[in-house]
This record gives sequence, structure tokens and C-alpha cells, in this order.
Amino acid sequence: MKNKKIVFFILVLSLIVTKTVEAQMATATKIVWDVKISADLNASKGDVWRVITDYDKLPKYSNQYVKSIKKIGEGTAESREVVFTNGNKRSETIEQKDYVNKFMVIRINKESLPEGVKYAEIAIFTKDIDDENSNISWLAKVEGKKLQKQKLMDELEVEFKSYIKGFLNLRS
Repeated sequence: MKNKKIVFFILVLSLIVTKTVEAQMATATKIVWDVKISADLNASKGDVWRVITDYDKLPKYSNQYVKSIKKIGEGTAESREVVFTNGNKRSETIEQKDYVNKFMVIRINKESLPEGVKYAEIAIFTKDIDDENSNISWLAKVEGKKLQKQKLMDELEVEFKSYIKGFLNLRS
């Protein structure tokens, strides 16, 4: 009788663990990015990350596309204002800034979204190639009406390519 109880307990426990794992796996969804630009750089991941997080230096590496980036607020809801050389401005909120894995997720605030676009998010990922070289990726996810979404995607692609051009001049 005791053996039957142990077997029953193990069976019930395994079913609970299996259901928990299934529930967690179902919530993991893969993001399909609308814009993807990346490049291999002759700079370490750490050097690249230091520029990305230094709002005074970052415009220099935008290949003259960005005039300035100003941090607004402190703490967990870090926001910033990006001023482009053409005079346009964009308000953003840093959703995630991971200093260990060296990536950042930025949400474009509603007041900066063009009419017809509901949501836009930018992600910047860095990864090591070796000790002196790395890869950087700029990605964007945009939700909205087809034409307005495409226009914003095109603008972000130009911006990302400008950063890539600038970062190609960064050396470790």
C-alpha cells in the first residue's frame, strides 16, 4: 500500500510539473522585427556599450543624423529626448537597459508617434565576436496602419544605417 501511495504521489507531481512547464512555454513568444540592421564592428562589446549609454557621445556616432540626446527623469522610468539634425524631435522611454548583457529596449512615446501608428519599439543588441570585435543590431517593431507604419519603418531604417556608419569608425 505504501508503494502505491509513493507511485501515485510521483505521478501527480510529474503531471503538475509538466503542466507548469507547458504554461510557461506558451507565454514565450518570439518577436518578429519589422526593421533589422546589424554590423560587425572592430570594437569590443564593452566599448560599443559605453557609447550607446553615453548620450553625449552617441550623436557623434550617428553619422550626423542625431544632433543631441537629452536624458529626462531619473530612476526606473528613464526617458530621453532625441533631436535630429533636421530639427525633428522624438520622445522615448527606456524600457530595459541591461548592463550585464549589454542591450537596450526603447519605446517611442505616443506623442512622438505619427498619426496611424499605435506603437513603436527599438531594441539595440550587442554581442561578442571575440575580445576585440563585436556585432551590433538595431531592431524595430512598429504597429499601425500600413502606410504610416511603413513610413516610420523607413525613417528608422535610415536612422539605424546612420548609426551603423558611425559605429564602423569606432575602434577598441
